[in-house]
Amino acid sequence: MLFYTGKLFPAHYRDGAFISFHGSWNRAPLPQAGYKVVFVPFDGLQPFGEYQVFAQGFSGEKPIYSPGQARFQPMGLAQGPDGALYIGDSQQGRIWRVIYTGNS
Repeated sequence: MLFYTGKLFPAHYRDGAFISFHGSWNRAPLPQAGYKVVFVPFDGLQPFGEYQVFAQGFSGEKPIYSPGQARFQPMGLAQGPDGALYIGDSQQGRIWRVIYTGNS
């Protein structure tokens, strides 16, 4: 989990929480789930409203029935000095740099 304090993303994201869902491991015989990053807006020190899916599709093709079938598993989150969001993967060691380039 990461509380975003940067200024690169629109104001809506400031002081909210990004949460990585590494993926499930014990849903058999159902398909595995998770494998996404969500955002929870905050109002002061309290969550405000519903969470929003920020990034998904890490698992690759669906459905998957074993965690080992996931292409990527988002795990770590970090904020760069420029406000970029970094998402780390525990499956293949990939790191994504997420930036915002639109109008805020």
